Amino acid sequence: MHEAKEAPRVSVFDYIVIGGGTTGIPIATTLSSNYSVLLLERGGSPYNDPNITNVNNFGLFFFDTSPDSPAQQFTAEGVPNARARVLGGGTSINGGFYSRGEEKFNMEAKLMDKDLIQDSYEWIEKVMVFEQVVKDWQSTLRAGLVEAGVTPDNGFTYDHLIGTKLSGTIFDENGTRHTAADLLQYANPEGLSIFLHATVHKILFKHKGTYKSFKR
Repeated sequence: MHEAKEAPRVSVFDYIVIGGGTTGIPIATTLSSNYSVLLLERGGSPYNDPNITNVNNFGLFFFDTSPDSPAQQFTAEGVPNARARVLGGGTSINGGFYSRGEEKFNMEAKLMDKDLIQDSYEWIEKVMVFEQVVKDWQSTLRAGLVEAGVTPDNGFTYDHLIGTKLSGTIFDENGTRHTAADLLQYANPEGLSIFLHATVHKILFKHKGTYKSFKR
């Protein structure tokens, strides 16, 4: 990872991925096995910020309103909210709950290769998903949901099921957060370059010998 201000004036890549979040990172990582890839992220690294990595500090970044905050404040329809501005995207600032998608989504998205879907889930789960350490409030809530009729009780499972269940978390047993940035360990280091604090202002498309620009 490098700061964008250290980038050479001219570089050539097979692919440029804009946004180092939960979509951009897997795409860039996968492409790097066969192509040269540049990944641009407008925020910084999650690894140097204990407010991100340590579960005991969860939420403190929401009070950071500086330009370098990993959580950018915004208001939509009068409701204050925050969006991620850090490598790893939402997995760097969210509550850390993990569950696989429902079958209905796969059908609507026309994702028909069940083996590939399963392999993709496991690809993620190997490096950033853990079984929860169940504490009193969690077991109490679980029992309350079952008593209220949110059944069946499915126990522990990553699968999307009707009823009550215990699912995964991206915080490990030591309370350390694991984000989508951890998926970069799968990348080909010779094929992937990452620039942080990089903002894209214009994209040029070449079409039949002429250039067309797209401004953000």
